[in-house]
Formats: sequence, structure tokens, C-alpha cells
Amino acid sequence: MQLYLSLVFVATCIFAIMFLMEPQLKSSNNFSHSFLVKPKVRFETQHKTEEVILVVRKHPLTQLSWILNSIFLIVISLFLTFFIFPMFFAEKYIFVFFLFTTFFTFSYIWINFLLWYFTVGVVTNERIIDLDFFNVLYKEFSATTIEEVSEISTNVGGFFGSLFNFGDVFIKTQGFQQNIEFEDVPRPSEIVRIVNQLMRNQ
Repeated sequence: MQLYLSLVFVATCIFAIMFLMEPQLKSSNNFSHSFLVKPKVRFETQHKTEEVILVVRKHPLTQLSWILNSIFLIVISLFLTFFIFPMFFAEKYIFVFFLFTTFFTFSYIWINFLLWYFTVGVVTNERIIDLDFFNVLYKEFSATTIEEVSEISTNVGGFFGSLFNFGDVFIKTQGFQQNIEFEDVPRPSEIVRIVNQLMRNQ
């Protein structure tokens, strides 16, 4: 129990440091952050005159659950491999178990990281785009032009959302266009301010 609480404390400290190191509202090309202003990136459907203004991902703190699960799996795997199983099984079986748990754990880490990294919201000078990956085989793409945005609002809820300044951004569109939602993104009020400024410039 003490080990688990220690892991929770260390992980919380790491994400607190990551939050404090988040860049201010200026051009940034650092892909390790979840709030990028004017990054030098291009995407598949980008128009020739289209400029990427903002790229957002879920706040790193929202990924804490699978990170803690990964640490727990690693600790349990090492404990069983080196302290428990040698008393009951031959080395070849222990080696097979260790290979299996290592492959499973790192596959779990890799898939969760990819789902976080490629689930993004993009704001350009022409459009707002929401790309959601639900698993490695299925994704959902939503987009609307700046002119079609009728209302934009935010929702910051919970202790951690208020403390670390992340929440949801809701973008309503005119007519029958699909509404867009950025979930658990950093600085939701900044996103609203940027989109409102783009709407005024249209």
C-alpha cells in the first residue's frame, strides 16, 4: 500500500512539473506538450492557404490512470519473476512469463500513448478540426469552418480541472453541421479567446 501511494505521489509530482513547464501563449514546436500555438506542422487535408493556429491534446494529467496501471504491472511482474516464481517454477517457465508480461505491458503503454498523441483538436485560420482515435483501428474526423461556428463555450469541472486549468470546449455550429468537442484540454479559456478572435477576423 505504501509503495502504491508513493507511486501516486511521484506521478502527481511529475505531472505538476509538466504543467508548470507548459509554454505561454507563443509559437511552439514542442510535441511533448498538449497545447501548441502556431506549430510548424501540416496535415493531410490542409489547404494551401490554411495556417495551423493551435493544436491541443488531452491534458497529460488525464493520462495518469493508465500510467499508474503500467507502473503497477511492471512492479508486479518484476516481483513475481525474481521473488515468488523461483520458489515454484523452473527458470525456462519464469523466462517465458517475463517475456509475456513485458510484451503485454509495453504494448499497453504504447497503444495508450498513441491514442493520446493522435487524438487532437486543430484550429486553423479557416477551420476547426477534431480527430478522435477510439482504438488503433477506428477514428472519427469532424470539421467545420470558422464561419459556421455559432457558439463556443467551456466547462471546467472538478478539483484537478480547476487546479491545473483543463476542461472541455464545446463548439456549436449553424444548421445541421456536426458540433465539435475538445475534451480535457489545457487552457480552455485561451482556446475560446483564440477562436473568438478568428471569428471576428472573418
